[in-house]
Amino acid sequence: MKVNSTGLGQTTMTAAFTQLLKDPDGGDTLKLKIESSEPIHWVITATLEGADLRNFIKLLIKPSILYYAIALMMKKKK
Repeated sequence: MKVNSTGLGQTTMTAAFTQLLKDPDGGDTLKLKIESSEPIHWVITATLEGADLRNFIKLLIKPSILYYAIALMMKKKK
């Protein structure tokens, strides 16, 4: 995926989701790790709560977005 950060100006980083797991500290959350590889190597950890997941699903299930997301998943990489 491509990621932009306002702190880096116009720089676009190449990044990927690398891990999703239950919070090892025992909380009612998930830990999502995102690792950028270019031009800067960063590991970003996001702590997701139930409200975050509900919001993401609410955004994803809008018909126009859902159909487009499915089409993207079906598309073969050139």
